[in-house]
Amino acid sequence: MAPVSRFLMISAWCAGFFALSTLSVPAQAQDAPASFGGVSDLVCPNAPPAPPKPSPNRPAARVNMSGTQMPSDAELGPLARTVIRPQPLLDAQALAGFAPGSSEQARRIAIWGDSHIAGGPFASTLIQALRDKGLNVEPRLLPPTMGRANVILPGLRAYCIGSSWTTDIAYTSPTPLDIGPGLANRVVDAGPDSYVWLDVRNAARQADVRQLQVIYSAPAGASIDYVIDDGVQRTVNLPATNTSQALALGTTGTMSTIKLRVSRGKLVLQGFILDRPQMPDVSFDVFGLPSATVKGWANANPESLAQSLHGVSYDGVLLEFGTNEGADPDFDAEKYATMLERALGNLRQVFPKASCVLVGPPDRGVLRQGKGGSLPLLTYSRVHQRIEQVQRDVGSRYGCVAWSWQDLMGGPGGSYGWAHAQPSLMGHDLIHLSPDGYRLTGRSLAHSLGWSP
Repeated sequence: MAPVSRFLMISAWCAGFFALSTLSVPAQAQDAPASFGGVSDLVCPNAPPAPPKPSPNRPAARVNMSGTQMPSDAELGPLARTVIRPQPLLDAQALAGFAPGSSEQARRIAIWGDSHIAGGPFASTLIQALRDKGLNVEPRLLPPTMGRANVILPGLRAYCIGSSWTTDIAYTSPTPLDIGPGLANRVVDAGPDSYVWLDVRNAARQADVRQLQVIYSAPAGASIDYVIDDGVQRTVNLPATNTSQALALGTTGTMSTIKLRVSRGKLVLQGFILDRPQMPDVSFDVFGLPSATVKGWANANPESLAQSLHGVSYDGVLLEFGTNEGADPDFDAEKYATMLERALGNLRQVFPKASCVLVGPPDRGVLRQGKGGSLPLLTYSRVHQRIEQVQRDVGSRYGCVAWSWQDLMGGPGGSYGWAHAQPSLMGHDLIHLSPDGYRLTGRSLAHSLGWSP
């Protein structure tokens, strides 16, 4: 543990005891199951229980494409036929970092991407493929994006978060940022709405986290009140710092829940590191943000991002971007290539030896409605095809292997055939996939990575 972390942990234990303030603002909850293991489950202030988290094996409701102004079958012609092209195994030598881990050789994997991995079962299907091999798979580093719309954090059993948190996002910034591993920082001023509660029990609903490290900066100093497992409240005072620090909080054993609230100053939250007595076979971290582009990596200050990892590293990294870059029918391939060069250059400064996969965008169709209703059927398909080619060309110079999502769908125009599948493999917008489509994609990528037959 770093000297700063040891000092802050000792300060936390030696701090005074205070009663929890009454929190009267609505919270956002990811999950709220029944109590388990002798520790009360999180009950978010003034918030009803959230539905259970999606499971990669849970049957999905059928997507009804009627009324979406799909192009007619006559217009689509052969494009209405569903095509699923099995994808080949990726080069095992180039992707040694993705080889399934074990108790003797743990693996550390992370994926960054947009709404395709942020909100649906794509990422959880990849994780399930490893668990189906009998491997223990848990997160190591949680981004601070709990409570963001359409974001699911696999591996986080439950959370509550107050309404005062704002977000600094790398991909929307006009200039480079000192940003955390999730390419998004959460910022809050002290107050009753400044809380975040986490249930960090594992997939088997067991407490296996020994210590939680809060990754943060506090430009003018701050204080945090916290409670572990319904115990007494403690307070830790944070010195003023503009650089990323790690505050270690723990117990003599393992913890199930932790409740944090900023009671003084302003806190910039960059994430949480989960320390376990025994590392899982595979640490799998998911950093997804709806509407994200690879500009997030291009805008990230690699030195500050590397520091914010506080020793966490990865054997394999996946970047899943391209759909939002391709939303412009007048897509500029040269500008995109320049941005991707900068992004992968930053990535390689942070993870110089990690195996790397670039997951290209899925196919995208055109609905016969709105201002783009008169576009040719393959307008976005052709753009996505060019994006994938740029990823393949630029990625090869940075040791990254390309994986074609569009080819899995049958090539340009494949989104129409996937929409006609029964049940449908596409969403109503012909941009996102249905839960079944994301599961199929996750299984295909898992096969290409050598994780499943």
